[in-house]
Amino acid sequence: MKKLIYVSLLFFTSIEVFGQQLFFEAYSAYNLTAYDNELYPDSKGYFPLGFKIAGGHQYVQAGIDYRQHLTDPEFEITSNPLLYRRHTFKETYYGAFIRGNVSSLPAYRFGLIMSAGMGYYKPTLNVFDAKDATDPIETLEYDKKLGYNFYIGVSAPIYAQLHWEIGYQYNLIDRQGLPEKNLPGYAANYHMIHVGLSGNFVFGNTEKRCRQVISSRRRR
Repeated sequence: MKKLIYVSLLFFTSIEVFGQQLFFEAYSAYNLTAYDNELYPDSKGYFPLGFKIAGGHQYVQAGIDYRQHLTDPEFEITSNPLLYRRHTFKETYYGAFIRGNVSSLPAYRFGLIMSAGMGYYKPTLNVFDAKDATDPIETLEYDKKLGYNFYIGVSAPIYAQLHWEIGYQYNLIDRQGLPEKNLPGYAANYHMIHVGLSGNFVFGNTEKRCRQVISSRRRR
């Protein structure tokens, strides 16, 4: 974890030194599980909260992403009808991404967003023994696993360089098994319908070019 943080900070700092655009975003999403596991056959919805920061060229930026759950996916285990169990999963994600914005002026206008990221997904399993139970009878900490995500969406200005963004992201993660608990490993993939609020700031020569384009079109 420390190595990832150090490398990300070094990479991000170098991008900021030579880049001429900054991007900040706070976002949430509607997530839908697509687990490849017989214990969790149904897709369950839940909501996360995350933050992104990136910098670089006005059309391409690199940055870091962090998110946690606001709510958790819940699964009732029906494999043993005589023993009720309910599983919920919390997850922390932290990683890096590359973001592209296809637009005439990305910081000021509508754009098509494409992004690819990788990072560590760290889940926690809480086990409950009753439908209305609020305290788990068992909590299992999984080791963090490296996973990948791919995103496509659109961004549009609300006011000046403040934008809203909506898009779709698919997350690819392999979750380890816990043999001592008779829990197999599986693909813990999930879908995200992403909604965010972002600030897009340009400076240096990029800002000058943007101002010139905006001024020339206003005069027309």
